[in-house]
Amino acid sequence: MDLFDLAIKLEQDGAAFYLNLVEKAPNEGIANIFKTLAEDEKKHEAYFTALKDHSPVVAVDSTIIELAKGVFKEVDVEHLNPADDQIPLYQEALAAEQRSIDLYEKIIADLKSEEEKDAVKKVIDEERRHYRVIEEIIRLVSRPHRWVEDAEFGIRDEY
Repeated sequence: MDLFDLAIKLEQDGAAFYLNLVEKAPNEGIANIFKTLAEDEKKHEAYFTALKDHSPVVAVDSTIIELAKGVFKEVDVEHLNPADDQIPLYQEALAAEQRSIDLYEKIIADLKSEEEKDAVKKVIDEERRHYRVIEEIIRLVSRPHRWVEDAEFGIRDEY
């Protein structure tokens, strides 16, 4: 299996993984983020297929950061109830994004055309954005798990 075939397989697996997370998302906003991530992975698959076939490459521009910012502003952390099994899934998504970045950096080293190198760099940038969004989702959904109430902290009424 050559590097492009491996990249295509990674993107297919990533899209399927994110579509699975849509069903488990703790709210509609986070579900929409996962839908967009799946769509981005499908675009990346098409991108690598075009590179492999030496066809013209279609631009890979995502709106994931803008979407995520909007969702994160609207999320009511107090009423966000993620299932306990979600955080490990999100950490798995982080690891998958990192594997993609690492592979794509290897692909760049093997490419001769500057145009192809630039194309793969764009995908790497997209994957890094995905990584940051997933990190933020982990922070968001793990807040209730990390919250500890202690009399020493917080505002308390005087007696």
